[in-house]
Amino acid sequence: MLDVATLAGIAVKTSIVIVATGLLALAMRRQSAEFKHLLWTAALGLCVLMPLGVLFLPTHHVATLPSALLQLPPPVPSPASGGGLGWGSGLWLLGISCVLLREIFAAIGLTRWLRRARPLASPHWTATLSRISTPRDLRVLESPHISSPCTWGVLRPVLLLPTSGDAWPESARHAALMHELAHIQRRDAISTLLSRLACALHWYNPLVWLAAARVRNLQERSCDDAVLRAGATPSDYAQFLLDVAAHMSGMSHPARAAIGMTHGSSLRARIVAILDPQTTRSRPQRARLIAACTSLFVFTIALASGSVAIEPPPLPPTPTRPPTPEAPTPAIPAVPALPAVPALPSVPAIPALPATPAVPATPPLLPSPTSPLP
Repeated sequence: MLDVATLAGIAVKTSIVIVATGLLALAMRRQSAEFKHLLWTAALGLCVLMPLGVLFLPTHHVATLPSALLQLPPPVPSPASGGGLGWGSGLWLLGISCVLLREIFAAIGLTRWLRRARPLASPHWTATLSRISTPRDLRVLESPHISSPCTWGVLRPVLLLPTSGDAWPESARHAALMHELAHIQRRDAISTLLSRLACALHWYNPLVWLAAARVRNLQERSCDDAVLRAGATPSDYAQFLLDVAAHMSGMSHPARAAIGMTHGSSLRARIVAILDPQTTRSRPQRARLIAACTSLFVFTIALASGSVAIEPPPLPPTPTRPPTPEAPTPAIPAVPALPAVPALPSVPAIPALPATPAVPATPPLLPSPTSPLP
């Protein structure tokens, strides 16, 4: 499981990715809102993958810092925890549960809206829809309990229209439908889901929440650009948004967050962008977008696998137990010296025998002169 040091490292690296994305978006500030929306969505996707990169990518040290420079306390040896869940991981999972619980409440609100809605029967909405191409799998419903059109759903999108919109001018209904259909065509439900997942995983990081809010604002601005590219008058469309925002009462905050409705300061930024003739509203160039996202991806991979090594401080001396006194060993008595053995008396030498005289050699026998010859 993740410990506190690992969570702190993930938070720092995720913050660096968010800051780098902000600097890259600032350098490309002349690009359209759709370009910047895709860039920030890619950044949130990398934030979701950051914990996996920190845990599973091979680590390389980029620097080594002495522990004395950071004034780190010496590590205190602690007994083994027995493999239980650490308090850092428990706190992280608790925060994720709270954020997901908020999303569950929002989904319950959408389900209640869906049950109280009815199939589209308004002649004016039906006539406006007939002049616009819509996806085949789109479910179109109407409800008297809302004051603004809204869409949700990833696999099977739902378009919910207000019954009060039957009295709107044709241009207002056309602009509202173009805005909501732009959400469906751009698959904004996927980027919204990705933003909520990033906020759930990094609930303790305020920069991730700011990036998610930036993605939601850029979603609405991108759809506004799609409406203006379709031929809507900027002043009329801005007035329509103001009128809709003035009647958005009675909508719960979780449901509004689930749909992605903008309000407050984000609406003001949208109105300024709609009325600004210098704003870029063209579709983003694919090559430039791929280059920006690729550079951000490579930077994130290098950041996730890099680490700063810290020299471990010396451990405190371990107290040693004094030696246990041992019982004195009795001395071994000395062995008495053996008496010296007396020397044996010397044996007198035997006198030498006298030399025997040499026996003369016997001469060979000669024949006797008196012996008869044969």
